[in-house]
Amino acid sequence: MKTTFLLLVTVMLAADALGQHGNVIGRDERKFGISVKAGPAIPQGEFADLFSTGFTGFVEVPYNIAKGFSVYLGVGLSRFRADNDKLANELKQEGQTLTTNVDAPYWVLPVVLGLNVSYRYANIWPYFTFSGGAYIQRLETSGSFTTNGTVTSLEPKTQTWTQSAYAVGLGAFIPLGDEGWAIDLNAKFNSVLDDEGIVIVTPPSGDSETTRAIRYVSIMAGLSYTFR
Repeated sequence: MKTTFLLLVTVMLAADALGQHGNVIGRDERKFGISVKAGPAIPQGEFADLFSTGFTGFVEVPYNIAKGFSVYLGVGLSRFRADNDKLANELKQEGQTLTTNVDAPYWVLPVVLGLNVSYRYANIWPYFTFSGGAYIQRLETSGSFTTNGTVTSLEPKTQTWTQSAYAVGLGAFIPLGDEGWAIDLNAKFNSVLDDEGIVIVTPPSGDSETTRAIRYVSIMAGLSYTFR
């Protein structure tokens, strides 16, 4: 995180210095904006072994420091649910029957600093995006599981923790006229920087099942507005 922050600050200062020379990168091109978008969040890797596709939303406030280059502050919210069929398959030991009825809503709230690098192609602005920051997480578990006919109830539990994470992806701005509005489309890969797992279920025998490393792809569409 410290390295990412220093990199972004360095780039901002360099662009600011360039912005004092010439017409291509000028102060008259600097504008604040806001973008709001939402869409599905698709678990990847081991995270997909336990959780089903969820929903994500994201709000970012960009600052254009050069033509085709902006930095932004962003906050999002993603929600997943444990897939009981997958969870039962992971918990099941050889020779036993096991079913789960576990309610485990899993919330992820990213708070990030990022950058967008775009290039105009015809009337579309494709862009590359990168961000890093804190992913605040909350897992609520309740329900029960049944092993060989024996029902075990889970004590309701809420766990909250924070991990450093990054996101990288591609997108496109499609301007809607000349009034500052645009359609904002992007797809990003989100990943925590370590493999810390929080326990979901502890069966009578076998290993505890955890959330594992959070990795998911968010596919979002929405609107952006740039203030003149």
